[in-house]
Amino acid sequence: MQLGDVPLEAIDTSLYGFAREVVHPRGMILLPLTLGTSPLWKTCLLKFLVVDIPLAYNVILRRPTLNAFRAIISIYHMKIKFPVVGGVGEAQADALQTRKCYVEAIKRGKKRILEEASDKENSNK
Repeated sequence: MQLGDVPLEAIDTSLYGFAREVVHPRGMILLPLTLGTSPLWKTCLLKFLVVDIPLAYNVILRRPTLNAFRAIISIYHMKIKFPVVGGVGEAQADALQTRKCYVEAIKRGKKRILEEASDKENSNK
């Protein structure tokens, strides 16, 4: 996401990444998130942590987001369902895109491990 010079709310916390590395967020931003398709859609104003690290994902939704939408998730079906006026809205993941994202995350992880091993080897010389 290219945020440019958008002002971020200061935040004094650290995140721990998938490989247990410490990540320091640049800040927090309030953005609208819309799930579903017309007419069964819902928009909530949510706070997002902004990090400056290469990830295969644009956003990771956590429990507070799911609670805001009153959503129920099905990992197996790759689907989120949530109540809206007039029915039930849903957001469906794209299985092919999800697979590509997973493969990219694995590639980046392997690359990072190789770089760290190389750095460690060079520092031991």
